[in-house]
Amino acid sequence: MALLADRAHTQYSLEALDDGTGAVQLDARVVLDDGTKSQPFVLSIVAGTAGLLRNWTQDELDRVEAGEQIVLQFSRRGNEPVSRANTSHPAAVAFHEAVIEHRDDQPQDLFDIAAGYPTVLYFPSNRGIKRPPREASITRPTGFNYEPAHLFDTDGSSWAASLDNLFVWFAWLADGREKRCRDLVNSLVFRGAKRLGTVDRQNLFVPVEVEETGVKHRLDQLSSGERQLVQLVVRIASHTAGSTIILIDETEQHLHLVMRRRLMAIMKDWAKSYPQLAFIFTSHQQDTFRLLAPSRDEANLWKGASLVKPRFKVGQ
Repeated sequence: MALLADRAHTQYSLEALDDGTGAVQLDARVVLDDGTKSQPFVLSIVAGTAGLLRNWTQDELDRVEAGEQIVLQFSRRGNEPVSRANTSHPAAVAFHEAVIEHRDDQPQDLFDIAAGYPTVLYFPSNRGIKRPPREASITRPTGFNYEPAHLFDTDGSSWAASLDNLFVWFAWLADGREKRCRDLVNSLVFRGAKRLGTVDRQNLFVPVEVEETGVKHRLDQLSSGERQLVQLVVRIASHTAGSTIILIDETEQHLHLVMRRRLMAIMKDWAKSYPQLAFIFTSHQQDTFRLLAPSRDEANLWKGASLVKPRFKVGQ
């Protein structure tokens, strides 16, 4: 998905692709509208040396109600940059150009679905919040624009990329997003034990108040599990686009069972409420799959799961 951000790249940033030994293909059903008609396609984004890895049959296309498979090919020759191949389908090229054109668009609201462009929000296992460097400025948040792929690891490595700055930015926009974002955190994460307060405009941070004692502290002083849930809730709500895939590696990271249940409830509720969202996550905990309950039907929710077991044994 990150390849969609531009027409050419210095490298793939994936070892198996950069050394020429690997290939990848991402297939997605898309509906492209040129202003006169809408057409459903299977769009195949292909990278590496092998070319097309899967050619969809007409029966398979009919099953997903798509008229044609179109290919957007990325390749490189020798030490040249990775670039879009001339063999790419014209409709796929037009889609790619539209994505590039809208990269500077800023989301206008939480769960902004006004633009139908796709994005991936990736949360690796080392996510969390640390105290950002302090800056006496109101700064447009880093990455606060449409991108086909976002990476959210440890939050707060810089002031511009911190959650505190995002809340400050929302407060200065004065469009209600700051309060709605706080309300989401307070209702979904803290549930009465703590509360996110209004932005401290003098010191430029969002305070956390402990309900029982009234003590206030910063976001980075939350527990590891609370930090992760706050980051997930705020970033997903703030960066959702028209079609959004959310990848969460090791959902149980630093989360005890109550917090894991809370995260699963959030994912299920949002997947039901916002059809443009899809969650893909990994876990090493059996109770996570019990909470997901992939074989139990739930209204307005499509679920699936795979159990991966190692094929080797550790020697004695």
